[in-house]
Amino acid sequence: MLETLYAFFDLGQFSQSPINGSHNPGLVILSYCVALLASYTAVLTLERVQIYQAKVARYSWLIVSAVISGVGVWSMHFIGMLAFELHLPMSHGVLLTLISVVPAIVGSFIAMKIQMSLSSVRATLIAGTVLGAGIGLMHYTGMAAMEMSAHLRYDPLWFVLSVFVAVSLGIIALLAYRHYKKSERTGWFRRRSAQILVAAIIALAISGMHYTAMIAANFYPTRAPDAVFSGHGNWLAYVVGIGSCLTAIMAIIASQIDRRLQQQQKLAQMSAEQLYEVISAIDDGLLLFDEHNRVLLANQAFTRLTGDDLERIKGSKLNIEDYIERSDKLLENIKNSLARRVAWQGKVNVRKRSGTTFPVRLSISEVRYNQQKERHFVATVTDISAEVESSERIRYLAYNDALTGLANRRSLLDHLQDQLATYKEAGQNGALILCDIDKFKILNNTLGSDMGDLLLKRVAERLQSSTKANSFLARLSANEFAVVLTGLERGNSVNIKQQLLTRIYQLLDQLQQPYQLNSYTHLCSFSAGASLFDDSESNAETLMTQSGLALSHSKRKGTGEVSLFRQEFADAVSKRVKLEEQLRNAIKQNEFELYLQPQVNIESKPTGAEALIRWKQSDGRFVSPADFIPLAEETGLIVPLGYWITERACQILQQWQQSPEKAKMQLSINVSAKQFQQPEFVEQVQLLVEKYEIRPHRLKLELTESLLMDDISSVTNKIKQLKRLGIEFALDDFGTGYSSLSYLMQIPFDTLKIDVSFVRNMLDSMEKAQIVYTIIQLGESLKLNIVAEGVETEEQFNYLARLNCDTFQGYLFSKPVPESEFLADKTAP
Repeated sequence: MLETLYAFFDLGQFSQSPINGSHNPGLVILSYCVALLASYTAVLTLERVQIYQAKVARYSWLIVSAVISGVGVWSMHFIGMLAFELHLPMSHGVLLTLISVVPAIVGSFIAMKIQMSLSSVRATLIAGTVLGAGIGLMHYTGMAAMEMSAHLRYDPLWFVLSVFVAVSLGIIALLAYRHYKKSERTGWFRRRSAQILVAAIIALAISGMHYTAMIAANFYPTRAPDAVFSGHGNWLAYVVGIGSCLTAIMAIIASQIDRRLQQQQKLAQMSAEQLYEVISAIDDGLLLFDEHNRVLLANQAFTRLTGDDLERIKGSKLNIEDYIERSDKLLENIKNSLARRVAWQGKVNVRKRSGTTFPVRLSISEVRYNQQKERHFVATVTDISAEVESSERIRYLAYNDALTGLANRRSLLDHLQDQLATYKEAGQNGALILCDIDKFKILNNTLGSDMGDLLLKRVAERLQSSTKANSFLARLSANEFAVVLTGLERGNSVNIKQQLLTRIYQLLDQLQQPYQLNSYTHLCSFSAGASLFDDSESNAETLMTQSGLALSHSKRKGTGEVSLFRQEFADAVSKRVKLEEQLRNAIKQNEFELYLQPQVNIESKPTGAEALIRWKQSDGRFVSPADFIPLAEETGLIVPLGYWITERACQILQQWQQSPEKAKMQLSINVSAKQFQQPEFVEQVQLLVEKYEIRPHRLKLELTESLLMDDISSVTNKIKQLKRLGIEFALDDFGTGYSSLSYLMQIPFDTLKIDVSFVRNMLDSMEKAQIVYTIIQLGESLKLNIVAEGVETEEQFNYLARLNCDTFQGYLFSKPVPESEFLADKTAP
């Protein structure tokens, strides 16, 4: 045993020192390059192993990869040996040198097979160990083939280190290859980079092991050299390197050729059955037929769409009349298009075998083959039922109400225009009725919009059951419905209108029956307005406008009212539009002025006045406040108009403050609900008081009870803010609203004004006299000043005086006069 160790390891058995060798740098670099090329080639050829399923092909490429790898390792070792210069005559035993390539090939084969067969990390570690062992065995076998006049012994530590380097780098190389295989589906550049990195690690394992083992080798000469050794000839190393490179290049070319051949083989292996599977996967129907209309090929989608049997139609003659009615003209168009070598496309209705039809998009193209006269035709059939249904749904929604299913305004106008164009020829009359659910908003606000929608559906259903089949129904807005009645007799207009009113009342009687909305029973009334076809001038828009005017007139009268269109309705609207335009211009041109009506005490001495706005047009005519004030309220023009009144009142008070006779008088102005509700109202009044430097308590703002009903907390807050400035407040038209006592308890008013409707008739009506008495007594108990409006006779004045009324206003004392005349009056205290 010891002799064997002495024969292999350097254990100090030699007395002389070993001779030192050196390496040719160029050949060292060449050896690594050869190892790198061989390793890269082995990685490429190893990919071919995974492509094939057959064992013969897999093992053939596995052997090729192992041979390329083993020869590469051997070539690197051989070139590395030639790069070593020991200054001793040296040669290599041919047989043992050739045998040394076997361990490298076998080790590579076993390592690659393990790596290909098993995918675990443990298998990779075993394969790397086998690869390192094969490289080590090849190296030391090759070293044993060296023939020279010296003893070769290995340093034990460096020997172990060389084996460790070979095994560890072999494991690292295969782990890198394992990682590369997991990411081989990446891009071309990343895949090639990974392949080169794996090859570089394998080459490093081969070279590292070789040159580490060369460090472990010690050479002890047996005799003095006969001549100075001049080194090996480099030509042999280059021959081996070039041969190895050519082998690797040939292997690379072979792998690429094999790849191309395999791809072409895959394409060639696509059979008619596979092609049919591809066609069968197409969702659209496909049909291939020849010039004689014989069906050559059809897919499952076509038979699914048409209800045909796939086997039955193959080879049979295609008859287009079995699928499409009145196909003569269609065939002619298709032939004309194909004759011009243009594919025909269009939408047609196809009949199934069951007899039902459905819409499709049909496309027919001609197929021509190179160097063949035979022609085929391809037809594709796409089911567009969903597309057509969606289009029809869109059209339905364009002409119908989505909630009730009734026609909408657009559809109603089209229907009316058609009816108006033909009703005279039929010798009959017709009418458009608009119905509106009274107080519909209250239902929505109390029970929710879902309940409101349910009521609208129930109304639509009742309209359909309560009208004749030839009546046209529509929903125009949230709670407005339309009914087009035809078949009214022509003749006397009075009779026609009476006939129409009878039909409307009958309809409303049905509509106003209780509605069961889930568990809630709802009662509602309807207002209606109607216009006859004869009044429309054969224009649908005009008829709609007239019916709308009649409906508006009904709603102004109250709930459950019915009106037929009259020309004065349209005249009133025209007058209103004209008056609104004039009102806007009047505000811009400042055509208004304030008239003042004095308020007197029990001694008939003026204590103040109420400012009343008057509008005198450029032609000198006055417009009644009863006409333009409601219009200003509706249009919102009351806000700028109210601001003008407030500013003008402040200007008048500023003038009064300069006169000792009028410095203590109060001026009252009316404030509309819309003006008072403006967010900046308090700030505007404060700025005007400061601008004109008036005493705030001389300005009194009169509010009506209708304002108090909107938002009592907000109103109270604003009143308190202005009262802190010193401004006083009066409650106008007291007693005509609701819950007046509750308002008086919450809001700090200074004055109560008894409405003129009570004062005018109090001497003739015990009830109104009692109301006046009660208001005065209430005012005394709350320490409020009482103003009686509309005092026109001495009897009224004396009666109110006996009741201890504080202030009086009316024609008995003075009618409203221009402010200039009021200021000129010298009767004030």
